[in-house]
Amino acid sequence: MLTVSIVRQACSTLGWTALGTWPAFVNGVGTDTRSDLSDHLFVALAGERFDGHDFVDAAVDAGASVLLVHRLRAAHLARRHPELLVVGVEDTLYAMGELARLSLTVEPRKVVAITGSAGKTSTRLAMVQAAEAAGYLVHTQVGNENNRIGVPRFILNLPVAASARELIVIECGTSEPGEIARLGALCRPDVAMVTSVCAAHTELLIDEAGVAHEKGDLLRSAYQGSGSAVFDPTDNRLAQAAAQSGRKVMPLPDLTQAQGWGGAPAHLVANGAKVLAALSALEMAIDSKVIQAARLDPPPGRGGIVEIGSWRVMDDSYNANQASMIAALNSAAQAAGDDPLVVFLGEMRELGEHAERAHREVARHALLVGAKFLMFAGPYASLALAEAEGHEAIEVTVGADATDLTKQIEGLPRPAFILIKGSRGARMERILDALRERS
Repeated sequence: MLTVSIVRQACSTLGWTALGTWPAFVNGVGTDTRSDLSDHLFVALAGERFDGHDFVDAAVDAGASVLLVHRLRAAHLARRHPELLVVGVEDTLYAMGELARLSLTVEPRKVVAITGSAGKTSTRLAMVQAAEAAGYLVHTQVGNENNRIGVPRFILNLPVAASARELIVIECGTSEPGEIARLGALCRPDVAMVTSVCAAHTELLIDEAGVAHEKGDLLRSAYQGSGSAVFDPTDNRLAQAAAQSGRKVMPLPDLTQAQGWGGAPAHLVANGAKVLAALSALEMAIDSKVIQAARLDPPPGRGGIVEIGSWRVMDDSYNANQASMIAALNSAAQAAGDDPLVVFLGEMRELGEHAERAHREVARHALLVGAKFLMFAGPYASLALAEAEGHEAIEVTVGADATDLTKQIEGLPRPAFILIKGSRGARMERILDALRERS
């Protein structure tokens, strides 16, 4: 989507310095010199542990035709590479976002942006699946590029629109205050969606109120079309955020009796309803095929159920926070039926001063839903053990990490329903590997 005219517009309106030879066209944006940068704009990002300016020569060797660099480096680099266009800016990361924002101002495709404490990736994929069932070509991120680097890079590397029936779906993540506001400002989504709010990333966002404000910034963001908001309407914090931008709040359909949704976990139903509300906001035709497509079979590590010998295993090992832990426990208890429920729960990270309380509450909820075998790993495992003391017919095991817990697999009942969940850094997928080895 990036064009030379967009770069010219940015230079003239934002006061950027342009030195050297303007190319006839640009063919995308890159930040990694290990990839093919033929006719690309190379963004020299600078972080705590790296500086892209150190790799400018490698970017030139990889085929870059435009260099986006810090303004103090621009003149030197332009003299060294007079055959290229060198653009000098104050902040290369912010500038890449501005290029994405300007590109979307002339973009005919509608944009749906999704954030949330839990469920944003699976909801994004469900949105893609449902919109495709409605006959649309959908563009979305590959992998988890949902931050201030990944989102603008994804936007700028989109192909030019070829049809009126195309849609852009963007996942927006956050770990610090202001990140969602910035992503919302450059996406300017026609539909802004918040899947959920809970105490996640509270190391920097402080508490759940801080998380709600951060997520609500997507609902506050400006928009190009009519502007709609999709969220749990019972959350007054999000309702206030949507009101501040004037977005139309979309009602959520009732899927409890819908074909193809029988037996679906509550959180899956809630997010499926949000997907269909977003499609309604875009005035897409919604038939039974689209309704069923809004129910997504989770990708690996995100809550799918696999058969391993006589065990049924819910693999939700990709990530975790308090809300997603509780939702997973509820789903596992529902799916277990008459089989004993075994839970392997790893550490929930980035919770700051709320970490101890969150781990205690998750342990209490595991007992509440009827888990009989509780396996806890990580520095807060002892807190979970304390919560389980005094409960008869409950077996509790704690370990330093997931590898420690694999030693207990031989003693698990067969058959059983097993839930595996924890933050990415806890590497709880090791439990799944061990179950396969010992089934």
